[in-house]
Amino acid sequence: MDAVLRPHRSLSAGAFKLMVVLMIAVNAAIGLVFWLQGAFPVAGFLGLDVLALWLAFRWNYRAGQAVEYVRVAPGRVHVAAVGKSGAPTHWVLNPVWARVARDGRGVLIRDGEGQMRVGAFLSPKECESFASALSLALSKAKRGT
Repeated sequence: MDAVLRPHRSLSAGAFKLMVVLMIAVNAAIGLVFWLQGAFPVAGFLGLDVLALWLAFRWNYRAGQAVEYVRVAPGRVHVAAVGKSGAPTHWVLNPVWARVARDGRGVLIRDGEGQMRVGAFLSPKECESFASALSLALSKAKRGT
């Protein structure tokens, strides 16, 4: 097994840019109406929601840069996680001692010394599917195949 897990992002970078441009255009039109009626401070406040939207999506895309690698081979299991900051975490264990467990926030890979959670960003159905595939790969690795 050689799995790469990434968070799903439903809005592409191009679609995000288009959404921001449309939001700016709509706010500019609304701001112009208020400006012409003498309520010019409203135009400035209309820019704050564009800024808030841009910041929220920026943080969301940054969190989407996380990636997790799970490789199961006959002699070892290697789990690597690269967080949104880019700092990697590696964990290598013997597949004979590895166990898979499901919890509410992902899939736990356990051995006698500790545990590591992978796929915390997956949907419950995806977690269940990944846990089944990982259990099957571990059982094959334990048999040496």
